[in-house]
Amino acid sequence: MSSDRRTSPPRGQSREALVASASELFARKSYNDVYISEIAKEAGVAHGLLSYHFKGKRGVYLAVLEQALDGIVELHKRRDNENTREQRIRGLYRRQIEYRRDHFHTVLAMMQAGANDPEVDALYERARRAAAEFACDILGMKPEPPAMLRIAVQGLSGMLDEATLDWLTHDRDLDIAELEQLIYTATVAALRSVQTVHPEIGPIVEELSVTA
Repeated sequence: MSSDRRTSPPRGQSREALVASASELFARKSYNDVYISEIAKEAGVAHGLLSYHFKGKRGVYLAVLEQALDGIVELHKRRDNENTREQRIRGLYRRQIEYRRDHFHTVLAMMQAGANDPEVDALYERARRAAAEFACDILGMKPEPPAMLRIAVQGLSGMLDEATLDWLTHDRDLDIAELEQLIYTATVAALRSVQTVHPEIGPIVEELSVTA
């Protein structure tokens, strides 16, 4: 005997659908402008499933941020066409800029909430570690960065965030290649400062300086 009763999707699929739908919504709109019913409708699941999986909008929001951080960490991996240190750094910056462009509200939320929200800051720490490990790999240093390099990397990460935010809020009034070049040049300048304490990275800094 046939039945028109809807069958709920498997548990994993419904959770993934909710995160995917919420991710799309939070990428386009601020947290306060996204509603639980809207997320459930976009995901094509019952409203109660959101509460079942996430206990409310806050829970699904944190899941979206965690997924976003997974994406940001993934950006640090070397691509097949990146054969030099310069290509790796430029490739990372281009991907970082494009990611922030395509996930503006999600990234903005992380930037604004990180210092005031321990749960968000704990998630963001993964991106900080990935950036530090990337820098150590580029410079041939041990995975745990020395203080000077750690501080320089965090400063550059902040510049990348703020420079891209300014670019986006001014209608992208700079070519993306020019923005990439600006951040790359700042990176080499910061590494020159690190070099004063760690002269062993001098040859690599000189190599990177050719097009800075």
